[in-house]
Amino acid sequence: MKQSKLHTHSDEALMVLVMDHHAHAALEELHRRYSKRLLGYFIKMLNKDVDLAQDFVQDLFLKIMEKKHLYDPNKKFYSWVFAIASNQCKTAYRHFGKTIELHPEQHDQVKLDESAFEKKQFLADLQLAIDQLEHIHKEVFVLRFLEHFSLQEIAEITDVQVGTVKSRLFNATKKVAEQLKRYNPKHEGNLFKMN
Repeated sequence: MKQSKLHTHSDEALMVLVMDHHAHAALEELHRRYSKRLLGYFIKMLNKDVDLAQDFVQDLFLKIMEKKHLYDPNKKFYSWVFAIASNQCKTAYRHFGKTIELHPEQHDQVKLDESAFEKKQFLADLQLAIDQLEHIHKEVFVLRFLEHFSLQEIAEITDVQVGTVKSRLFNATKKVAEQLKRYNPKHEGNLFKMN
């Protein structure tokens, strides 16, 4: 199949080509679609270590080739690929105790009526609050509020029930909001919406 036609295929159809025909062009198209987003995810989860994040992206696409037989074409490709990414981060946390860092531009949706200095301080405090979360809480927080996955998608990625995702998000947002309440106490519960 010509690479020029592959851009019209769904992610799932491309993965079927990879599974059935070892189609490198299909894998390259998936890489084109997902490598930047996965790199961003890994950078957030791996303490802004760009080199390590790039290694993780490469490893992930090798894992796709190695584990292609495990993919279920009836499921969304992005959930499967982010589940692999999530597992890579879990392994990194176990071995290296990595923490995430937040970039100010990722939080421009937080509307505060304070000076630029106070906003910068808010973002630093937000980063600190998230860094202090346990990995299971940090993972769902990043997937939800930075990667913008739905609760159902996070459940598929992390291989837990939606109720568990909600519980972890509730605990994470409660802890983060508690540490940020001095910025806008009356709205602390609204800083991070789960729905």
